[in-house]
Formats: sequence, structure tokens, C-alpha cells
Amino acid sequence: MSTNQRSVVRRGITSTNVGIPVVTPLSPSVVYHYKDADELESMHEGEIKGFDYARDGHPNAEILAEKISWLENASSGFMTASGISAISAVFLSVLETGDKIAAASHLYGRSLRMMKQEWPRLGFETKIFNASDPSTFDSAIVPGTKVVLAEVMSNPTLRVTHFEELVAKVKSVGALLLVDNTFTTPNGFKPLDHGADLVMNSVTKMLSGHSDLNLGYIGATDEALMERISEVIAVFGFNSSPYNCWMAERGLHTFDLRYQQAQANALQLAEFLQNKPNVSSVIYPKFESHPDFEMAQRLLKNGFGSMVSFVLDGGREQANAFLNAATNIPYCPTLGDVATTIIMPSVSSHRKFSREERIALGIEDNLIRVSVGIENFELIREDFSTALQAAL
Repeated sequence: MSTNQRSVVRRGITSTNVGIPVVTPLSPSVVYHYKDADELESMHEGEIKGFDYARDGHPNAEILAEKISWLENASSGFMTASGISAISAVFLSVLETGDKIAAASHLYGRSLRMMKQEWPRLGFETKIFNASDPSTFDSAIVPGTKVVLAEVMSNPTLRVTHFEELVAKVKSVGALLLVDNTFTTPNGFKPLDHGADLVMNSVTKMLSGHSDLNLGYIGATDEALMERISEVIAVFGFNSSPYNCWMAERGLHTFDLRYQQAQANALQLAEFLQNKPNVSSVIYPKFESHPDFEMAQRLLKNGFGSMVSFVLDGGREQANAFLNAATNIPYCPTLGDVATTIIMPSVSSHRKFSREERIALGIEDNLIRVSVGIENFELIREDFSTALQAAL
């Protein structure tokens, strides 16, 4: 190999072309080289800006995090491999052996299992409260509690957190409030503006919106806290893929349009499902029948989101008839896709819970959660009409 060839292989090609790419370049490199030790040390000391190893950060993650931070009004943020890894990074950053934590009972199934099974196994004392019932806060959020985890609107029952009361309680004991904003998204609610300390999103869902990547985001306004979280992300290998970040940034460009269209479709679907002969209840925060209707009106000023849940009459036979007849709606455990998807939480996100535990959370056996997409609503109406007829 000639000297010139070796230079190209080891150091890359420096372009002198004029012009700035409209699309963010994909930077898959794992490592970045420096001319000498002094330059690398200057980067580590923050005197110059740069990267050295992709587990500690890379250009695509930084660009995407900056954009989501802008949406969430966070001063800084970081990308992780998934939403659940973003939650894990927070807890591992601040907890010490024997610490107390608290979590809302209405959480994504894996998040709740983390709180009820995994953290106690590692020696952390966990208490559970009902975020829609402030009377449960005092027994769970006690002096010495380190971190509290809640969602603004729960998955899959769409219960709405009494946010002001929760913030006040968390602050009174000196804990940190971490809010999973995946369901509501920063377009629906900005937790940091309302007293939360940290906000996370499963970027896999609505923010990227195409079911083709896994990513998480964690943001805050406390720079020292975020620096600690960044260290844990690197130490535990929670770092994100450059390609996934590059793809998610592309999805983020259409997020606002997708959010508005999906939300409009969700309202139409919720209204369509009402009074259907084999639908016993429809869960959507805009309806006065929703148990948290008044709180939803106070918090969700920009609409009520793209998720609809309903209970189908009958048993598994009727549920399977409905699912089999909904041939154009994928039955899969995801949400926030451009296409409408459906799932039964009793056999997906909450399948590891006993029936008694699920019922206590409002998750009936035939509860169906719909993540409403951006299709022409007439197509959605036609598919649901066919499926509901088949389930009679």
C-alpha cells in the first residue's frame, strides 16, 4: 500500500467542495482521530468540540438530541438505545443501595415490571401510587424518596396524571420527578415546563413514527445531572446507533404533521366506536365519560393524542374474530406508527401480570388499544366496521 493510499484509508478524504448538505450526514464511525495527545486532551476538557468514541457520543445523536430538547424545552439531552434504557440510565445515575423510589401504577408494562421486580431485586425500595388519585401520593412518596416515575397519560388505559399535585408532593420530599412523555409527546405536553426534573421519550414511537428503529431520549435543565447521566449511558453501554439517530431525525421532520393528522383521526375513531352494539366502553380523554376528563382539559391544551382504547364485548373468540377481520390493521405491540395498529395489552405489554393485577389497573381481557395512524379516515372506518361486524 502506498503512502497516499494509507493516508486515505487511515485518515479519510478531506473535501474542499463548497456547499452545506441539506440532509444531515450519517456518521457511522466508531472512533475519531486527533493530530496529537494535546488536541485530544483539549477535547476532553471541553476547550474544543469533538468526539472520540461513539459509545460516548457521536454527531447524529447530538443533532437529534438537540432537536428533541428544543421540542421539550430541555437545556440538554441525550439519546439512548431505547426508551427503557433512558429510564434505566436515570435510575442508575442517581440511586445508591437502599434508596427509595416510587412509580405510578399506570405505566408501560415493562416500566412497571422494572419498578416492581427488577429494582427491588437490586436492593431498592419501591412504592407504587395511583397518579390519577392524589390521596395515594403520601404513602408512596415519602421522605428519602430519590426518584419518582410517572407518565402524563398512561398506557393503555389513558388515565391522566394529577400533575400539579404530583409535582408538589415530589418537591416536598426533595425527590426527582422523571416523566415518560411518549404517549403525550412534546406537542401534547411539556413536563419540564410544569415542574418535572427529567423527561424521557421512546423515540421509537411517535417522534420517529415509522416502526423502523429503537431509540430513547432523556432531557433536563440541570446540567450537572445530565453530565452524570451521560457518564452512565457510556459506562453501561446504553448508547444509541448513529444510523437509528439519522433515521429518527428524518422522521422528526414530519412529526408535527403526523401528530395533528393522527390526533384528528383518533377523535373520529373514538366517536365512531361509541354506541356500537359490541363495544362496552370507549376510552378517550376528550369524552366526559373519561374518569380524568377535567384533568385532561386542564393539562392537554393541544388535543388528546392519537391513542384510543375500547373494550370489546365477549371473550377471546370475539376478540380473535375482530383481529382476524381487521386485515388492513396490523396487530402488533407498537404505537406512533404512520399506520394504524392494534393490540390487546392483556396478552402483550401486561401479559406478565396476573388477571387480578390487570383488572385493578383497568386492563380488561378484551381491552383493545388502538394507535391511530395518518391514513384517510374512511379507510380506518371501513376496517373497523368490518372487524366489529365479524365479532358480533
